[in-house]
Amino acid sequence: MFRFGFSEENDGGLERYNEADGLEWKKATEEFPTVTEPPKNTSLFICGDLTLLHVVAEDVIKQLPVEDSVVQAELLHSDLLPAKYEGGFKIWECTYDLAQFLLSAPDVKFAGCRVLDLGCGAGLLGMLALRFGANVHFQDYDISVIQSITIPNVLLNAPDKLASCRFFSGDWESFVQLTAPEDLKYDYILTSETIYNSSNYNKLCSVFKTRLKKNGTVYLAAKTYYFGVGGGMRQFEQVLHSHGCFNTEVCWKCSQGVQREILRILPKIEELGKGHGEQLRKLS
Repeated sequence: MFRFGFSEENDGGLERYNEADGLEWKKATEEFPTVTEPPKNTSLFICGDLTLLHVVAEDVIKQLPVEDSVVQAELLHSDLLPAKYEGGFKIWECTYDLAQFLLSAPDVKFAGCRVLDLGCGAGLLGMLALRFGANVHFQDYDISVIQSITIPNVLLNAPDKLASCRFFSGDWESFVQLTAPEDLKYDYILTSETIYNSSNYNKLCSVFKTRLKKNGTVYLAAKTYYFGVGGGMRQFEQVLHSHGCFNTEVCWKCSQGVQREILRILPKIEELGKGHGEQLRKLS
C-alpha cells in the first residue's frame, strides 16, 4: 500500500479531486483511546538519530470491516477517496523531509510548547515533537486512522506521555468550530502533504488563522506541484497570501526527482511585544 509520493505517471488517484466539489465532509470530533496495548508487529521509521516504531498498516486494514472507507480505497487501489478517505494510512514522502528538517533546525524548540500535527496520519511528526517535550494534538480526517494508526503509534513510542496528547478527526472547517469554545492555540503547526486538494486550501488557511499563536510557526512540507490536480506550493501560497495574515518563506527545497519543499509560515506581526523586538517578522 505504501507507494511514496505522486508522479506524473501515478498521481495516486488525485484526478478524482477534479470532481470533489459539493461533497459532504465528515464532522470533526475529539477521539479518545480505545486500545490500551500497542501492537506487536511493527516497522521502523528512521530519520537521522530519531527512530520511531509504527504499526504495519497492511495488518490493520485486514482487521477493518469491508465497508470502512480505508478498505474501500484499498480495493480500488487508490490512496484517496474524496471526503471519505484522505490517505492517512500511508506514510508520505514529505513527512520524512519535514522530520529531517525539524531535527536539524536550531531555532525549533519543542519543549513546553503545544504542537498540532495536522493531517497526522501515522503521527510521526507529532511524536517527534512529543519526544522533545511538547504537548501534542493529533488531527486526521479519518477516525479509523486515529484509532488504528495514530493512537497505537503513540502507545508504541511514548506510552507515558499519552496524557500529554489529544486526538481529533474530521474536516478542517469543522475542527476550527469544534475547538473554538476552548480557543485552542498552538506554538507550532506541523503538516505534510496536505495541499493536494486545492478546494480545501481556504479551510487549511482557516486553521492557521484561528489556531496558531501570534508568535507561532507553521511548517508545511509538500510537493512543489501535484500532477493530476493542478495544485501545489505556489497556488497554495497565493491563496494563503490572499488572506492577508501571513508571510511565507521556502526554508528547504529538493529539486531531485519529484520536487519537494518546506514552507515556513509566520503571522504578519511587526513586533511581538515588549522585550521581543528582536523577533520581528521580516519574511516576504
